Amino acid sequence: MIAGRAINKRQAAVNRWDDIDADGQYLAGIDGVVTRIDTRARRLKLRAEQAAAPEQTELPFSLPAAVAMDLEGTTLVSTRQLTRAEFVRAIEIRHQQIANDSAALREWREALRQADQFWAENTTWRFGDCLDAILTHNGLSGPDGEVLS
Repeated sequence: MIAGRAINKRQAAVNRWDDIDADGQYLAGIDGVVTRIDTRARRLKLRAEQAAAPEQTELPFSLPAAVAMDLEGTTLVSTRQLTRAEFVRAIEIRHQQIANDSAALREWREALRQADQFWAENTTWRFGDCLDAILTHNGLSGPDGEVLS
């Protein structure tokens, strides 16, 4: 975000590419390829789930065609190829992902609860306005909006 406006991330990257050193460009390239692989894997997973064999639809459970073997989701393994130990690990990873998602969801809900005390009277405010009001209300920023330490 720039001054409260939406930003086109791709255009921002193009505009600032020359300011990034060679190592940064290399790492950005790697990150870009990983993102493309993730996107492709999700598409393939969705296609595989949609084209599940008839005998799979008779199973008493529904699992994805591939699962992440790490929290970041960078290592995908076909569900059919999992050993028992890998299957258990996939469950542990999914459990941790859900716990992380639940914790993040609690934070979002708490932020909304805090912001609602200001949004109730200022319906045109943006979330950033509510953040400033929360900081001021809690004595964490001065009258000019500067965050106090």
